[in-house]
Amino acid sequence: MFEFLELQFMQRALIAGVFIGSTLSLLGVFVVLRKSAFFGDAVAHFAFAGIAVGFLLAVHPIAAAVAVSLALALGMGYVQNKAPAQSLDTIIGIFFSGAAALGIFIIGLLHGYRVDLFQYLFGDIIAISSSDIAAAAIITVVVAGILAFLWKPLFKVTFNREIAFISGVRVSMVDYMFLGLLAVVTAMSIKVVGIILVPALLVIPAASAKNISRSFRQMIFYSLFFGVASVVGGLIGSFYLNTASGATIVLMSIVFFAATLIAPHSE
Repeated sequence: MFEFLELQFMQRALIAGVFIGSTLSLLGVFVVLRKSAFFGDAVAHFAFAGIAVGFLLAVHPIAAAVAVSLALALGMGYVQNKAPAQSLDTIIGIFFSGAAALGIFIIGLLHGYRVDLFQYLFGDIIAISSSDIAAAAIITVVVAGILAFLWKPLFKVTFNREIAFISGVRVSMVDYMFLGLLAVVTAMSIKVVGIILVPALLVIPAASAKNISRSFRQMIFYSLFFGVASVVGGLIGSFYLNTASGATIVLMSIVFFAATLIAPHSE
């Protein structure tokens, strides 16, 4: 029944998936509460453009993805502060479209078909290496440390920016730090789980948790649970059904969302 645990590639996928799933789900709580779920897709496309830049300039694709994602995310935060008349969705849409267009444009400049480029873009959690597991573990530890440092000001800014500002929180600085953290984590997660799975794990577990949570602590707990359960359940399902692992993980997370949506809620 548990023969999948005897396979090294499944062991590596499960370990890395738990790390990445928990990290993205934790960040996703703040993304969902800040009503900026579209930002996850935008950052994934920032990383897409960065990977293309990396191949064009012959530098490490993930390093380029992190640099480009960070620059564009902080640039988006700057534009938001300088153009208050524009909604956040509008600004995200502009950067989203621009990053996607830039990535496609640069790919057109590359000579020949680059299989390794598409491996970076779409990922394959089943094919990850031990070094990828180490990277996922480092990401998790770093994110936990930064969030522990930012927890109180980020909490205040997330729930009421005006009160946070009055209480002395440097709102713009907190926004920049959170956007930067989200950009770096998303870019570094792309190689492990792919461009489709990262936004899904960032948003869907937190959205599922919001359906049934009555407090912030509950939302944190449920989001982590749904994120990890989606990865583990999706990997096991893909193994026995012989389906694409990334797509199965996303569908599993949607099953959790649907179940929490229709579950009876106590008022």
